[in-house]
Amino acid sequence: MNIVDTPGTNVILQRQQSLTEEFVPRADLLLFVISADRPLTESEVSFLRYTQQWKKKVVFVLNKSDLYRNSSELEEAMLFIKENTMKLLKTNDVILYPISARSALEAKLSASSDLGKDYTELSVSKSHLKISRFFELEQFLYSFLDASTTTGMERIRLKLETPIAIAERLLSACETLVKQDSQLAKQDLTSATELIDSVKEYAIKMENESISWRRKTMSLIDATKSRVLELIESTLQLSNLDLVASYIFRGEKPATMPATIKIQNDIIGPALTDAQKLLGEYLKWLHSNSAHGGKLYKEQFEKRWTSITYPTSQIHLETHDMAKKVDLSIRVIENLSAVSTSKLLEKQIREAFLGTFGGLGAAGLSASLLTSVLPTTLEDLLALGLCSAGGFIAISTFPVRRQAIVDKVNKIADGLAREVEEAMQNDLMETVGNLENFVKTIGKPYQDAAQERLDKLLDLQEELSNVDKKLRTLRIEIQNVHLS
Repeated sequence: MNIVDTPGTNVILQRQQSLTEEFVPRADLLLFVISADRPLTESEVSFLRYTQQWKKKVVFVLNKSDLYRNSSELEEAMLFIKENTMKLLKTNDVILYPISARSALEAKLSASSDLGKDYTELSVSKSHLKISRFFELEQFLYSFLDASTTTGMERIRLKLETPIAIAERLLSACETLVKQDSQLAKQDLTSATELIDSVKEYAIKMENESISWRRKTMSLIDATKSRVLELIESTLQLSNLDLVASYIFRGEKPATMPATIKIQNDIIGPALTDAQKLLGEYLKWLHSNSAHGGKLYKEQFEKRWTSITYPTSQIHLETHDMAKKVDLSIRVIENLSAVSTSKLLEKQIREAFLGTFGGLGAAGLSASLLTSVLPTTLEDLLALGLCSAGGFIAISTFPVRRQAIVDKVNKIADGLAREVEEAMQNDLMETVGNLENFVKTIGKPYQDAAQERLDKLLDLQEELSNVDKKLRTLRIEIQNVHLS
């Protein structure tokens, strides 16, 4: 066996303190010497706490016990030490030997001069050695070293338990580290998933901002419709005899009426140009916001998990589906022709006049001439009624025909508005969908890395648990070791 006299616990040099602490895990028994002049100093208490992680058996030796004036003082000191060490070691079994090393040394030197006598006899015969109780400590140590005694069997168990205690300590440290790493891996997995899911909030923000773009577009279509309706209303008047005379009585068919030219050049044409410009800016805004969001998420992943090696060169904002141009809304406007729309309205206007004045004769024409100076449609109808019953019936359908054209314009304009708004919404949804797919794509390696790391740590936790079970089994087997 090896007896190691360590420097102590209240040394000046840190390396001496470390030397003492390093021997604790390797020791089978700790003989802890306390001085009677300063029992249980702060450094000694800290050292005892340190030894508990190794579950070592400690035997306390109270040296310089001859300093106490009487046995009462000695008992009081021993009681103080036992009570405090019981709390520190969390045990009711505290072994404490009060000795006087100086007296014991003098007794041994004296005994060695008496040749031919048995040492045990000499030890017992010396009253001062018995007073020092050093002999009891020696007896305990000899018994501890003798495997044939109960105390000796305890030594064997302690010897066998030493590597078990070291293994348990290392296992505990490993379990703590693995548990911490598992928590970090779970946090990384959760953070990566939450970051990917947060793109939905970014999409909601884009959708809210897109409402203003749709309002502007709808307002433009509505304003254009109002101007067209106003022009139609002013054109489809009974007092507009130039058109009546040209279409009905003279048989003239001019290439394009003034109202048609105005609708084409002054209203629908500029409106389509403005709409194309507005929708172009809208699509540019969609692409810019999507690209900004994709870049933002990419940077967040790379900044948060710098240790994960990921071939980012394989995926770029420019090459991913996110960068695909969306143009459904602008295509709707491009498919609308100002010329065709104007000609369609001109046809409707001509048909309204033809349907109204086509069956009138001279009396109807005279009535029309008469009503050209009258201020209201009601007066128009009254004058026509006075001139011709047939003219009255024909002209009375004119407001209905005019309203039919107004309804048709409303229907076309409202249908166009719905189509454009739906296309704008589809452009938004496609852009958002591409952004979400991009974030999922760049986030997946980080999710996979965290999941793989977590799976490995869980497997390692299971292995450590199996090792712990084996160590417990060994401890039970060691406790069952007995004398044969």
